[in-house]
Amino acid sequence: GLYPENSPERIAGLIQPLESSTGQGNSIVDPLGLYAENSPERLDGLIQPESSDQVEKEVMDPLRIYSDQSQVSAMEMSASLPFLSRPALLDGSLPGDRGFDPFNFSSDASALQWQRKAEIKHARLAMLAAVGWPIAELLHKDIASVFGLDQLLASQDRVPSILNGDLSHVPVPFWIATIAVAASIEITDTVEQNASSGSEREHFMQEAEIFNGRLGMLAITGFAMQEWFLNS
Repeated sequence: GLYPENSPERIAGLIQPLESSTGQGNSIVDPLGLYAENSPERLDGLIQPESSDQVEKEVMDPLRIYSDQSQVSAMEMSASLPFLSRPALLDGSLPGDRGFDPFNFSSDASALQWQRKAEIKHARLAMLAAVGWPIAELLHKDIASVFGLDQLLASQDRVPSILNGDLSHVPVPFWIATIAVAASIEITDTVEQNASSGSEREHFMQEAEIFNGRLGMLAITGFAMQEWFLNS
């Protein structure tokens, strides 16, 4: 009834009455009872019971909108994002797995393992950086003076970084050594798979590493952003 009685469509006779409710084309299946008892669709007999030969379909309700949850398909929700379903491959077997993959990076087993390796490597680097950054700002001048070396801190005794534009002060041999070490580690691929086949204590230690690494990645990002915005 969206068209009013005086609409050109009704005057021209283009609005046709619904056919008999027995017609399959106009029947409405309402397995969750969304239509009220006094709704026009029910009063007109358009709501049809589900036929036994109807193909079963999953009904997803992550936000629990439906009042009758008995006919909603069972769905395990993500522990980290409870409004999204848990990704199929993130079943909790990997240490640190809390079902966080909103962009579906772990689309298959190979991608999951690659992402896990990358996360571990970045986490370990971030933990080292989160400790090394403040220590360098506190002790670099004293250590450089003891060995008679030039101090490499940026203005206001800040660690050289991309955001303060002082990475050019770092000697070239340092970059060569850093890239060589990183490349050798990447080539040999010594990072373990972090499989869950170990003992309970091993699983606990692996989770501790990944959780602290994630915190380190947030911390080092916070260091850089704070320095950038506060210029100190």
